[in-house]
Amino acid sequence: MENRMAMTQLTSQMGKLLRDRFGKGPESIYVSANEVCVSMHFRQFVSVVEKIMLQQNKDEAVRDTRQLVMDLLVPEFKALILRTLGLELQHIYYDWNLDNHSGIMIGLVDSSLFDRYQESYRGKEYIHRQVERISAEAEKMPDAMHSFWTNARTLVIVRSGILIKLEKELLRAGYEPALRVAKRALEKSLLVTEVDMNQALGRTPDGIYLDWKFDQDQSIIVFTFPSETST
Repeated sequence: MENRMAMTQLTSQMGKLLRDRFGKGPESIYVSANEVCVSMHFRQFVSVVEKIMLQQNKDEAVRDTRQLVMDLLVPEFKALILRTLGLELQHIYYDWNLDNHSGIMIGLVDSSLFDRYQESYRGKEYIHRQVERISAEAEKMPDAMHSFWTNARTLVIVRSGILIKLEKELLRAGYEPALRVAKRALEKSLLVTEVDMNQALGRTPDGIYLDWKFDQDQSIIVFTFPSETST
């Protein structure tokens, strides 16, 4: 009961925070948490101005503006989650599906806990093998990878140690925005075409999200699914 009340409080306050900063909040926020992660799935999150920009194919301008605002809000997000759920987050990731006006925010607790939080689920070996292969094709094989469900609709994959020397040099030279755009397009395309979730899970995802902490050489991939069918 206390956990459900905390989730309700977090959802309400997160919606207000986003409305205050963006002028319009999501129509719904689906929140869940486990020992190492908090996930928030935003639905129908787009302002009037953003709709106009998207109609003019200015997707990256929308992403850039959101990143500026979200980065400023990270301390408030962390404080809110600590206050409501008692979880101290190390990193916060986010990404958007601008086609259907949805988004995901993932907050990770200390990643040193991952080795202790091992979850088995149907299709895990196949999914890890395919993501490793895609990572090697796009950059390099991850030094470490963990995955877990935060709820029956949200599969989170965390990769560490994937940047190649050229990418690190581009980051030092100030090309982070361009690198982020290129990596998102390339990896998302590979994930869509080369990871058969129907084969692995018997389910079809309705969203794929990616984000990076380049200074930590860490990345997340999130698959969302349309129903709460048991995993």
